[in-house]
Parts: sequence; structure tokens; C-alpha cells
Amino acid sequence: MRGSIVKVLSMLAVSSLFFAAGAAFAAGDPAMKLKIGDKAPDFHLKDLADPKGHIVSLSDYFGPAAKEKKIVMLEFWATWCDICKKEMPSLVRLNNAWKDKGFVLLSIVLQSGTIDDVKKIMKDKKLNYPVLIDQDLAVATKVYGLSGPIPLKVVIDHKGIIRYSHVGDYPPGEEELPFVLEDLVKEMNKK
Repeated sequence: MRGSIVKVLSMLAVSSLFFAAGAAFAAGDPAMKLKIGDKAPDFHLKDLADPKGHIVSLSDYFGPAAKEKKIVMLEFWATWCDICKKEMPSLVRLNNAWKDKGFVLLSIVLQSGTIDDVKKIMKDKKLNYPVLIDQDLAVATKVYGLSGPIPLKVVIDHKGIIRYSHVGDYPPGEEELPFVLEDLVKEMNKK
């Protein structure tokens, strides 16, 4: 019973954070404290898609120790977010289309449910990219200063600079991410 109470309180806390932030966003405030052109801050989160529970760092993809520079898209979502779950098949297709072109999608779960809830969604939606768990919401709220609704997409270029962000899903036929990625891949491949 105590676990159920903790789960409900956790969901209420996360929901109220994003409800209040959503009202601020509607008034014109940004979805996060970081802006396009800012350096993307590093983080270290456990990958639930990796059977060994590998820790993923953003700097793995463009920092000094990166073996191969990549364009990274962060996708912030939660288990209670229906829009987030609805767009997952599109994200799987996006990942399939771009993963061999220097792109990596990192899904960051703002945990409000159990790990089993997240794993069920991963299986049902056939997610084929890292699913990182932000249990205490530190990466979302403290590192990236998320202050708006989700899903939130943040695209970071091969130098670690935030180049694009988008809150919510895309209306059918209006997806702009492939155009953003195409330009960033061209930039990355210039010698």
C-alpha cells in the first residue's frame, strides 16, 4: 500500500509541475531554461534498453572522449503522457531512417510510474533506441531546466550545441525534424 501512495504522490508532483509549467508556456515562456545556441549540458543516466544497464553520457556523442561525433535528439516524456506514447512509432521510424547517418535518439523518461511501466511501453511500442531513466527528474528540471509541457524534443549538433527544440507532437504531414537533421548532417560532414 505504501508503494501505491508513493506512486500516486509522485504522479501528482510531476503532473502539477508540468501543469503549472504548461500555463507558463502558454503565456510565452520557453519550455526549458536553455536556448538554441547554448552548449548542451552533460548528464549520466541508466539505459533501460541495455540488458546490462549501461550508463549513457551525452558527452559520449560529441565530447573529447567521443569515438564518433553524432547529432543527438533528446526526447523527454513520461508514462502518463498519451501524446508521448502516440508519437513513439514515428520516433522509431525517424531513428531507423537516420541512425546510419550520424544520428542518435536518446529517450529520457521523467519517471512517475514504475520501471515495469516503462519497460511495458518500450516493448509495446517496439522502441529501438536508448531509454534513459530520470528517476529524480534532476536532468529534466535541474540540468535542462524543463519548465514546459512534454513531449519535448531537443536536437544537439555534433559540437554539443542546441540547435532545435519542439514541444508536443507534430500535426500530420508537418513534421520538420527530417529537414533539421538533413542540414545538421551536411554540416557535420563538411571537412
